[in-house]
Amino acid sequence: MYRSPFSPIVLLIALLGWLLMLALQPVQAQTETIPHQEIDLSDKAKFPLFNDDFYKNQFFLLGETHGFKNAQVVDLTLLKHLNQRIGVRHYIAEVDPTKAYYLNQYLQTGQDSTLRLVFASWIANKAQWANQDFFRKIQAIRAYNQTLPAKKRIRFVGIDEVQDRPLVARQLLEVTGNQLTKSNQLRLDSLVALLRMMPEKLDSLAAQVAINWLVQIKNQPADYGKLSAETLTELSATLQTLAYRKTIRSREKTIFATFRDALVRYNLTNEKLYGFWGVAHVWQAPLANGRLQFAGMIQASDLPMKGKMVSITCSYVDSFMMVPTQYLPPFWQEKGKVYSRVDKFNSNGPMMNVAGTDDLIKQSQPNTMTLFKLSGTAAGKAPITATYSPFMPAEQRLNFDPARSTTDYFQYIVLIRNSEMTEGF
Repeated sequence: MYRSPFSPIVLLIALLGWLLMLALQPVQAQTETIPHQEIDLSDKAKFPLFNDDFYKNQFFLLGETHGFKNAQVVDLTLLKHLNQRIGVRHYIAEVDPTKAYYLNQYLQTGQDSTLRLVFASWIANKAQWANQDFFRKIQAIRAYNQTLPAKKRIRFVGIDEVQDRPLVARQLLEVTGNQLTKSNQLRLDSLVALLRMMPEKLDSLAAQVAINWLVQIKNQPADYGKLSAETLTELSATLQTLAYRKTIRSREKTIFATFRDALVRYNLTNEKLYGFWGVAHVWQAPLANGRLQFAGMIQASDLPMKGKMVSITCSYVDSFMMVPTQYLPPFWQEKGKVYSRVDKFNSNGPMMNVAGTDDLIKQSQPNTMTLFKLSGTAAGKAPITATYSPFMPAEQRLNFDPARSTTDYFQYIVLIRNSEMTEGF
């Protein structure tokens, strides 16, 4: 059965897998001074640690562990900086094309009701993304956009698999209006009914309708003369993502395929891009079992940003994570609350301990966010290792290739100290 990325099983994996951030620190027994800077959080933040070679990259990725508040702050700061310094304006987001469509609508209109459409399924599913810090960050991006000329404003590009089926149905009705031929209106009605009424396990039926519709769009473009080019682009993006529910059964492969499509669909091949993702997605090298994550798939591809990509990961010390209470063991639960405040998933314990964390702590201050550059350091050349609590299930321990260096996976670390959890709705 094809699972939603926000199902309880995958949320548990996110808690005990991705959220463990095994790759967030270098192996380093002795103390080494690593080039670093405390991140300036002003509107005109400077990053002296980034040199000219850094800005020559085409794709900049920041990896977080969902549920920590200050990662949202780092994201906004870095996004603004890259927009100001090199004109980055396309935010490659961990949302599907439909949610990106509504995020972009919000950026244009400022209607909070539109933004709440994006968050509705996350709130219903008690996902860690259902937090007010994320919501306020999107509001801050709109406010920032209002200070920019139109051609420099940030917009979202969603490349994840389908996240909210009823919202997809709503978008399809909205973008097509009453501008379809009779036969295409029947396709639309059929697809909307499947998305609204049929269980997710039967999504292959909706996918087949989408596949047939995409073929018809290609073969009979004259049928779509009433739709603007922009509307047809959005329609095609959504249909293709639905089609992948049948043709691709892996979330990570769907993300890569949709990204590849988006480069052509939105004419991004020569654009500089930025993305904020769960930490595992930004790892550029294969795991010990050979499995590739999104960034690794790009590095193994022929896409133009191959070899022109930089990954930055967030690591946490003395910080708290927002975790859906229902997925926690009873002795960690805050009874009566939808989300619990948990301090068990820092990089220095208790559920894991990543070698090198103590060295980074020594070179930073409490209540700060400190950027470390690993390239050219002994820490960056070392492999990644971590020790685990015996309570950590073996199947949730992501193992990295011991023959690969830390910088094969990522090149910078942001050590976040004393972060609160994100604030739930």
